[in-house]
Amino acid sequence: MKSLVIRLMLLAVCFIASGIAVYFVWTSETYTRQSADGVRAFDQAAHEAERAVLDVRAAQHAYVAAGQDAQAWITKAAASVTIVKAQLDYLRAHAVSQQAQNAIDNAASALEDFDQIDRRARDYVRNGQPLLASDAIFADGTESTSAIAGSVEAARAAEAAVHADEQAATRRAEGVAIAAAAVVVLVTILLFAFSTTAQTHQADAGTVADGHARMMPMNAADWLRPGDRAAAPARAAAAIEPAASTNINFGAVASVCADLARVVDTHALPPLLGRAAELLDAPGIVLWIADPDGRELSPIVTHGYSQSMVLRLGTILRDDENATAAALRTSLLQTVDTDAVSNGAIAAPLVTPGGCVGIMAAEVRHHGEKDPAKLAAASIIAAQLATLVGPPSTRAQARADAV
Repeated sequence: MKSLVIRLMLLAVCFIASGIAVYFVWTSETYTRQSADGVRAFDQAAHEAERAVLDVRAAQHAYVAAGQDAQAWITKAAASVTIVKAQLDYLRAHAVSQQAQNAIDNAASALEDFDQIDRRARDYVRNGQPLLASDAIFADGTESTSAIAGSVEAARAAEAAVHADEQAATRRAEGVAIAAAAVVVLVTILLFAFSTTAQTHQADAGTVADGHARMMPMNAADWLRPGDRAAAPARAAAAIEPAASTNINFGAVASVCADLARVVDTHALPPLLGRAAELLDAPGIVLWIADPDGRELSPIVTHGYSQSMVLRLGTILRDDENATAAALRTSLLQTVDTDAVSNGAIAAPLVTPGGCVGIMAAEVRHHGEKDPAKLAAASIIAAQLATLVGPPSTRAQARADAV
């Protein structure tokens, strides 16, 4: 990962995967909107056809109504039949499914039968045979109009079902595309985080040598629990020792991640953070969560710190000069070196497709911030936490549940 070419290739793959996912989702949503517009237009035409069928039936019944002008209602029925034919032609031209096409054909056939029945009824009315006209209208005519309306409704339902199936398939495909792009982005971030760890250590050492302040995940005093200040001289001697090689049990890391995947509420998080702390040789862990705007972090869940100390933590602003804020801004893992007063620290970002939603900050012993295995384990646990921890609903400071 030291090669610039490899880094550029990784970035190119990341951008290409993200671009393909965005383009696919955009085109899919465009097609879905167009399809929805077509279904709405089909529904409207179907309802208009059904209303016209009802008008035809009412006008035909008026042929034999006492005191009514039969010729006026015959004219109205003919006009309504013309509307029904026009709507059926539109529905046939815009139907997508075969079921809808068959239903429209059945409606057209029933309309032809109605024309013959209506022609016979008009002849009976003109010849002064109201009983025969009534028999044709209320028996055969009503049956034909009911068949037309039922077929139109069946066509409308078939089109709606096809659109619903297409929309569900599109949503599944979009989910797969987004998940694939997220995996590529996450892998790229982890690779860059591991490759830049050594450079971060060198930059921190150079900054300390120049007399500048280091970037701490929180106030230095907040990392020290009662009794730790007395142990600072002992740690000063340990600070000059080289980092010990640590073997991380990645099987245990996988077990913690599997249990995190089954978490249903925050009450189950403190014990799991305790197991993560044992794996990282961390006396304390703080889970910081960003507000909806991503402008500040609040301590939501902690392990290894007293309640009074947790209440003193306050919030961390995005632009603060410390490693936790830097991890929020860059979505990259940050570290703080062990010194004569404090343990080292690891700030692992919780990254989602929408950006960084929080930080898992761990105070580590024995120069754990220089151990690549511990850094990898912290990144893996943080990645799993990101799947179940989101930003709080308000920006008010949350009180953490201390263990």
